[in-house]
Amino acid sequence: MNDNASLAQGSARSGFGGLPQRLVQDGVVDEAAMQEAMNVARERKTSVVTQLVTSGAANARDIAVAASNEFGVPLFDIDALNLDLETVRLVSDKLLAKHRLLPVFRRGKRLFLAVADPTNLHAIDEIKFQTSLGIEAVIVEDAENGVTPARYAAQ
Repeated sequence: MNDNASLAQGSARSGFGGLPQRLVQDGVVDEAAMQEAMNVARERKTSVVTQLVTSGAANARDIAVAASNEFGVPLFDIDALNLDLETVRLVSDKLLAKHRLLPVFRRGKRLFLAVADPTNLHAIDEIKFQTSLGIEAVIVEDAENGVTPARYAAQ
């Protein structure tokens, strides 16, 4: 059996799709832990990525690398950039905390958002609505993603 056939068969067995399937395939997390994280995330109305990291079931860096590869979205080190607080303030603190994301820079009518889970389209749509800007996602580790504008006020 070739690699593609075994991957397709594995996908059918686990019942996952998208990022959860990628994380299981890459060995970042096993199927049982993924199923548990998905159930808890659904109950708590949080992201599966956040649940995996907070429960210790997976490493934030490994998830970020897998998400970047899965979606073709750049992996970004948030500490490598001096954030412009004016850009951060384009989004309300309430939305930043709710969705665990951070605007990192603006170029024209596009706002680049640091996100741990690029599949959270609801969050991206809320930011797009609030700012009236086009949104581009960049992947960051979930632990980095929980930052708040207060962290950068001293810069």
